[in-house]
Amino acid sequence: MKKKYLVLTFVVLSFLCSIALLNKKVTIGIGVDYKVSRITLPLYLKVLNFYDRHFNCKWLAKRITGHLDTREDKILRLFHWTYETIKPQPESLPVMDSHVWDVYVRGYGVCDNFHDLFSTLCNYIGADAFFTTLYSKDTNDSIKLSFVRIKRGWAIFDPYNGIYFRNYTGGLTTTEEINEQGWHIVKLTQTDISKANYKRYFENLPNIEEIGLDFTRANSQSPINRLRLQLYRWFSGEKPLLE
Repeated sequence: MKKKYLVLTFVVLSFLCSIALLNKKVTIGIGVDYKVSRITLPLYLKVLNFYDRHFNCKWLAKRITGHLDTREDKILRLFHWTYETIKPQPESLPVMDSHVWDVYVRGYGVCDNFHDLFSTLCNYIGADAFFTTLYSKDTNDSIKLSFVRIKRGWAIFDPYNGIYFRNYTGGLTTTEEINEQGWHIVKLTQTDISKANYKRYFENLPNIEEIGLDFTRANSQSPINRLRLQLYRWFSGEKPLLE
């Protein structure tokens, strides 16, 4: 009988502690016109919102690519879908920087938002992906590009402009092939953007292995990776555990 009371006491105390923890006040960051503000909310709401976005992204990626067999076909479908679905940021509306799912809900975004959504959805189909900024060697000009891992290496995409790159045998060109052999651009629509627009940036391609892909915005939308990221930030002293 005493053992039952101890178990019951433990269960009740655990329940009360869970309620107290889930009602702890935490913050989230919302960016409007490149100014970030912090909003306070209870932890349980932050967790619920996170899982809501996670399952919605998972469902969206499956809905877009579920009828396809190969990962490369799925990547290309996500690329086409992103360019066709998300519209450029209207000048009259504020630039928003919140969560990836919000880009799909809004239906419009700036250059970063296109890359953010595309690379995140690629991770949801099991393809490592991220986006970064490349700089020209001779000028201060920069460009955002998405990198997605395929069987032969890392392929490059520009979902904002609807452009990707193939080698002369017809396959998706990789960063290694760009450095070693010829390549050409593929445009989803008519545009004045030419190969020369990218060539100066491709002279300064990053070493992917040195970037560190353990924690990127694109792959930290899943629960396991987000937990790993939170623990990493906590142990490194970068952020509190629950922020």
